[in-house]
Amino acid sequence: MINLKGPVARTRQLTVGYAGKAAATVPDLHLDGGVVWHVMGPNGSGKTAFLKTLAGLLPPVSGKIQRRCGMGPQGAIYVHSVPYLFAGSVRRNLEITHPERKQAEDVAGIFGLSPLLEREAAALSHGEQRRVALARALVGCPPLLLVDEPEGGLDEEALSAWRAFAVRALKESEPVLVVAAHRPLAFEDVPVREVRL
Repeated sequence: MINLKGPVARTRQLTVGYAGKAAATVPDLHLDGGVVWHVMGPNGSGKTAFLKTLAGLLPPVSGKIQRRCGMGPQGAIYVHSVPYLFAGSVRRNLEITHPERKQAEDVAGIFGLSPLLEREAAALSHGEQRRVALARALVGCPPLLLVDEPEGGLDEEALSAWRAFAVRALKESEPVLVVAAHRPLAFEDVPVREVRL
């Protein structure tokens, strides 16, 4: 984990969207770590565009983003609302972001994935794929983690694991966690700040 003091990202007069067409105007933000930033808004309000722009996957329509980290495991990681997994086993997917076997196996255990480590990721159920996508993002301990609708398709066990692991990461290494979600987020003992689009 790269421990960055001060805001990991800042936005100023930011408008986000696709192919130059505006979807949302974002309030000026200083995204500090140790906090869950909850991006809220109705369908089509620009939540996904905002997360992808913060991750560096979309250019801003206008305005500025200053990020103090790059992209990938040691930088910004975006987790799609529909799980995107790499070809190969669950183990391979986890070790892509953190090649140390023990770390990947520890996170697999937390997410209930240990029995599935050698299974092909493509053969998993939707809920299992969702757990793998979240575990893969968290195993790398990125300084900026952007998660689109993380709680969709998770059973109660996986939901509890995701929340507990996110809280632990926020307390231990203070990443910036930005979550787009329709419903209220239930994270114990960490502050949640709302961003409405």
